[in-house]
Amino acid sequence: MAVNKKGNALTTAVQQKNCNVTNDGYGLLTSTVMWTGDDSGNPIKKGSDHPEFSFMKAWKVQREFMAAQLIGYKVDYVGICSENDETGVWTAATNTVANISGAASLQTEKITAHPNFFDGTVPSGGAPDMYMIAGHGTGTPSSPVFEPSTLVTTPEQEYAGFNGAHFKKVGTTYEFTGFKDPNSSYRAFYGKSNYLSPTTGLSGIIYTSSSTVVQKFLANVGHSSLEQGWSGGPKLVPDFVGTYFEGAFGGQLLLAGVNFEEYGHVYKCSYQIRINKEGWPRQVYPLFV
Repeated sequence: MAVNKKGNALTTAVQQKNCNVTNDGYGLLTSTVMWTGDDSGNPIKKGSDHPEFSFMKAWKVQREFMAAQLIGYKVDYVGICSENDETGVWTAATNTVANISGAASLQTEKITAHPNFFDGTVPSGGAPDMYMIAGHGTGTPSSPVFEPSTLVTTPEQEYAGFNGAHFKKVGTTYEFTGFKDPNSSYRAFYGKSNYLSPTTGLSGIIYTSSSTVVQKFLANVGHSSLEQGWSGGPKLVPDFVGTYFEGAFGGQLLLAGVNFEEYGHVYKCSYQIRINKEGWPRQVYPLFV
């Protein structure tokens, strides 16, 4: 028996019920909308506009084939917005605000990498060996000169710094050989070669509608930064963490890893940043491009 259709031909799908739009608090908008249309009409496709916000696009479409040659659509939309602080109006944006989590911990480093190994700030009246680990003898931090050791004289004369630190002379420089004085004053250092260095790791998530931003993320893995992100790009680190990151050796931020996923016209970029107080040497970790 033929189907007898009357009224609206539904060649263009009609929205059913109301629709809710959710802002995740960082600028990512999501919404699910129900539609009904004729099976011979214009289907709702991936990339279609949301009924309220045209910058939100369909990225997942579910079709239910119903009686009377009708099709029900369940359509998921996604988009990125900025929110006016005064009016609360949502307008199109390229990137969300970074959703950041972080943790501070300790990791093992060579004792010679400690910033106070050769140098340190000694207060007036303070004992230098309480503020420097090995010190620099009668020289300077960049060109130390140590006195011969009375403890290690064979098979090769070694030289001694603070806290039982010993060195062998190589040309005009000194190579650290260890803490070799078991004297009770230096017992905390005796035989040690490493220390626990504080390190901070950040994990962030940014959604973007720009494939260029994704490509920038990938290009900058292994690069360091003095700023909160690359020039003209999204802010990877929020203001409450800091706004400028310069250490003694270079930028303190290192982009250590990136994962990305595609949701229609929106890309989710999950990334990890390591913060080094002394800075990452730019000869090894170039600045963001």
